[in-house]
Amino acid sequence: MNSRDLMTRIFVPAMILKGHMDVKAMHRNARNGKKVNEKLLFKILRKSENSVYGKEYDFKNIKTIEDYRKKVPLTYYKDYEPYIERMINDEENVLVSARIEGYAQSSGSVGKRKFIPLTADDIRIYTKYTVTRMMALADTYHKKHNGRGLKPDRGMYTGPAYNDYLPNGLICSNVPDVAGRKLGFMYPYFINVPFKRLFSINEINYRYINLRLSLENKNTMFLFSVFFKDVCDYLRYLENNWEVLVDDIEKGKISDLAKASEETKAELLKVIRPMPERAAELRKEFEKGFDETIISRIWPNMSVFSGIGTSTFTPFSKLARKTTAGIPFDFGIYGASEGLFAACDELESAKQLLLTDSCYYEFIPIDDEDKIYSINDLEIGKEYEIVITNQAGLYRYRCGDIIKVVDYLGECPYIQFSRRYGQLLNVTGEKTTEEHVAAAVKAISQAANCEVNDWVVCVDMDANPFRYILLIENKEGKDLSQYDEYADQALNKINARYEYFVKLGKIGKVTIRNLKNGTNKSWMKKLIEGGAPTTQVKPVRILDTPEKEEFFLKNNEFFDNGHGKG
Repeated sequence: MNSRDLMTRIFVPAMILKGHMDVKAMHRNARNGKKVNEKLLFKILRKSENSVYGKEYDFKNIKTIEDYRKKVPLTYYKDYEPYIERMINDEENVLVSARIEGYAQSSGSVGKRKFIPLTADDIRIYTKYTVTRMMALADTYHKKHNGRGLKPDRGMYTGPAYNDYLPNGLICSNVPDVAGRKLGFMYPYFINVPFKRLFSINEINYRYINLRLSLENKNTMFLFSVFFKDVCDYLRYLENNWEVLVDDIEKGKISDLAKASEETKAELLKVIRPMPERAAELRKEFEKGFDETIISRIWPNMSVFSGIGTSTFTPFSKLARKTTAGIPFDFGIYGASEGLFAACDELESAKQLLLTDSCYYEFIPIDDEDKIYSINDLEIGKEYEIVITNQAGLYRYRCGDIIKVVDYLGECPYIQFSRRYGQLLNVTGEKTTEEHVAAAVKAISQAANCEVNDWVVCVDMDANPFRYILLIENKEGKDLSQYDEYADQALNKINARYEYFVKLGKIGKVTIRNLKNGTNKSWMKKLIEGGAPTTQVKPVRILDTPEKEEFFLKNNEFFDNGHGKG
């Protein structure tokens, strides 16, 4: 046994044990959720009462929750931009007194980049409730269903790094990458990539290298991703490129498919060696076909797939089931660049327990925006806008997320993410809103010189990469299928995150289809005739149920005037 394998045998069981302890702490905190959460708030305020923001809003004299709500206003990102600009220009003690470890990138409603500061406390919470939590839940699951716990080994993380730096010299990337800069010494012992860092998208095709190194390891134990959409991307990449990957493993080489820089290639060739026996095993299994057992056949120790796979991501978790029979799913975490808000405490469960030691939470009822509630005041079955105070300088921050309360544990709710205000699609984190799609429709209408009556949008699950299908009704009955580029240009302009993911190859360019005039009205008429209240019936904007798909996509509602895409 080499030294790396020995360290894996030490590190991974310790991570599983820590995960069990953290899940117990989740439950313990939940039973006294209000007290734990309020204690966190006052800890946050005391630590930053001498910051610029803390002095402006008199943190020192905030003694009660009522004081906090009176003195500190509800906020949006635009309220923090001047403060964050000062921080990026190397001013300290602005929003928080704690040291800033790096910044996470996000995007605003019209595509302007957001820079979210991250502190050591953010990183601690992230590491506490992601991989170790997943390992512990998988260990519990397999003991219950298979009579044994996990066989400790390394796994695969699907995300890349982003080597962007701000003027103050701090990394600006995603949370796992920022965490890796601090805790990366552990990476080689629980991730198949044998380095103390993640590979950057500019260094190599990260799907190639993560799969290549994970295929070498027959005992790969987990696949951890942010979104199940990423899981589907990896599975498709594997199906399309397994022959090259296996050939490279057999010969100990790196093919052009890797798109590796010379420096990265040289770094990898120091640790890669020919593995003809493993290559023969893999080739034998792949040649049998890509059926529902393929993942278990190439990785017999695969114990869990993890990623956000509910709400708008449900189609991707369903798609992943086609090749992952027998492997349980962890529907992971709910959060954003601004913080980690909730996490699953059981595999195959869609509900997530609010993390009372991560952020302080307030909730605005969707049906009464003049009220605001604490965590123990919520009603099961109702929806709320979530408001957070995090540990990195966002106070009473309106994220724009709508959650639904589905259960309670003690004083703490189990929640499910419902949607973002105005959001329609979020294939890979691009957060496309109705405003964005409406801009694309307007661009097509102007280019084609026609009047748009209505439109709907959906995700094309058969395309590679996944893409949007925009279905448009227009008064003149023109064929709009030739105006794809206008829609794509409009989406790129108004949503920088969409443009970024198109360039990265994670989303295909939007395609346009013609929709028969009156389709949306026919749908609404159908609902009203079925007994739905007229006040609740609105035009469809996204095909997010099988019933809508059947009506709009499969019920001869397209038209073809001889040259359309119907």
